[in-house]
Amino acid sequence: MDLICRFVFMNGKEIGESIDVYGDHLIIKSSDKFFGVPLSAVKEDGDGLALEEFDEEKAKEIGEKWMVEKSKPVSLEELEKYGFGEE
Repeated sequence: MDLICRFVFMNGKEIGESIDVYGDHLIIKSSDKFFGVPLSAVKEDGDGLALEEFDEEKAKEIGEKWMVEKSKPVSLEELEKYGFGEE
């Protein structure tokens, strides 16, 4: 199941877009917030994804943890490993 870059629905209403898999959670961007929903609560639904019941407070915590971890600045050494920087 392809989970990234798909619209996510809950109770028939679009709530955001899936942007990453983080451990056993799907990261969903909703407006300016991020949520980590357990993969066990994610089901395919046509072209999008549908969510079943999950702990919303825990999803917020995981989304915040993901954001802190993924928003760390990248060092010049890391950039050079991927071919960026001076030649």
